[in-house]
Amino acid sequence: MEQKTIAKVPADYIDPSTEDLDHVFFKSSTRGTDLKSLDQAIHNIKLGMELLDEADAAYEKIDSVIGRIKNLAIPSLASNLVPALRSAMNDEAILKTRELNQLCESIQFKGKKILNGSLSASRDSAQHLYLMAGVTGSPENRINLNTGLNIPKISSKTLGLGTTFFSNPEEGLKTMMVLENALGITTRLKQRSKVIRTLLQKNKKHLDISVANHQAAKSAPDSMAMADDFLRIINTHSHKS
Repeated sequence: MEQKTIAKVPADYIDPSTEDLDHVFFKSSTRGTDLKSLDQAIHNIKLGMELLDEADAAYEKIDSVIGRIKNLAIPSLASNLVPALRSAMNDEAILKTRELNQLCESIQFKGKKILNGSLSASRDSAQHLYLMAGVTGSPENRINLNTGLNIPKISSKTLGLGTTFFSNPEEGLKTMMVLENALGITTRLKQRSKVIRTLLQKNKKHLDISVANHQAAKSAPDSMAMADDFLRIINTHSHKS
């Protein structure tokens, strides 16, 4: 895949706002750990956090829709529920599945859908998405989001929600089991997101320390010069007196 570059920056830097996110997400400089490289790595982590925020918010919204369908399923387990009420509940559940599909289709990050299987570990490895969370390409810095987040394609169909939900108590019970399984899927997705978030936070802490050290080292010569000037002034005054 052709990688786009931006003028006045290192040739191996990829702008996340213009690069095709289907392959490489962020790329760090392989030069020394200069301040510019550290700033780029911190910027990458920030964007990675934004992606996680988007995904986590989506999981919560999906849980909310599933929860509303579940609330419909509970009374459907009663054997004495009248057919008209079952039909009305079934129609409402269908509307909720459509809402779920629309929600999953709408979730994007940097113009790319993230719940369509593009961040699944089963995707062709050549198309995996990487986040560079450091100034070198070491394993702890080069995070494969496909294997780390492993977000499958999410829709009412992939979650097992069909078109008939509450025609009888047996269907209602089946729907309840499917819904519980769907909630289990989002729980696992949240856990994966938490692991990546913890790793990014750890990397950022190390980078912040490196930035502080660089800034301290940069200011040291100025501090020495100021100290020398101060000593000269003291010595001058001492000789005069």
